[in-house]
Amino acid sequence: MKKHFIIYFIISLLVLSCKKTSNSETVNNSNLPKIHKPPPPLDYSKYILNPRKTDSLCLYEIERAKNDLKKYPGVYVQTICFGCDFTPYEEEIKEVLKKRQFKLGIEDIGCVRYEGQTPGCYRAYIDLKMKEKYGKNYKTEIENDAQNILIKNISLNNKVISIYDLDDNEIPKILNQNVFIEGNTNTTIKTDLPINRKSSHYLFIDIGFIIEKNGSISNLSASNWVNENGVNEKFKNDLINLALKTLKKDYNNWKPGTYKGNKARIQNSLRISFE
Repeated sequence: MKKHFIIYFIISLLVLSCKKTSNSETVNNSNLPKIHKPPPPLDYSKYILNPRKTDSLCLYEIERAKNDLKKYPGVYVQTICFGCDFTPYEEEIKEVLKKRQFKLGIEDIGCVRYEGQTPGCYRAYIDLKMKEKYGKNYKTEIENDAQNILIKNISLNNKVISIYDLDDNEIPKILNQNVFIEGNTNTTIKTDLPINRKSSHYLFIDIGFIIEKNGSISNLSASNWVNENGVNEKFKNDLINLALKTLKKDYNNWKPGTYKGNKARIQNSLRISFE
């Protein structure tokens, strides 16, 4: 009996200990900061119909949009901002808009945000009214027309486009097996010039060039030079000349790039280090 009493006493102590721990945890959790969910994305299509009276930025942009729509049969908005995507057919869009007598509306959205002020209302209002007038696919139709003109310019007028406007499967590929290009952007050239290979200082050159439809390169130019040890003009010119000479010799045979299946002249650049 005494043995059973001792066991019961031990179990009781454990239960009380667990309760204290549980209560302590509860108190601690109550002191933790509450997690607030971010507000849902703004529904512009509803907001621009009844914006806050204190939202002067949005009210001004809506009025600007109304004035443009009064003056022109239609408006196509290009948004400019940090990180915004640009299409390779920007110039061709202007040509399409000119034919349709539409205005190219520019909306410049800066990085600074002011409390209670809503950017993007110009584009939202234009988009709403243009869809009502021309259908929900009006923007796609303009961009498709522009892209068709771009393809024509690539095929017939040898227009140059950037390598960054290509899909991965259409990017030019170097055919010289002895040349290694890391990530399509960086390569290393051997030199007998005095390079401090143990130095932590940066030393590289950016060389721009065009990859022609036959796979050769043209229009080579040094667009950037970085040497944290300082600039020695002769040393700099010797390395630039070495880079240009090496590219013409060893980097002059590519599988041509294509845009939507059409061979194109591609603007490319390589960052060249030395060893």
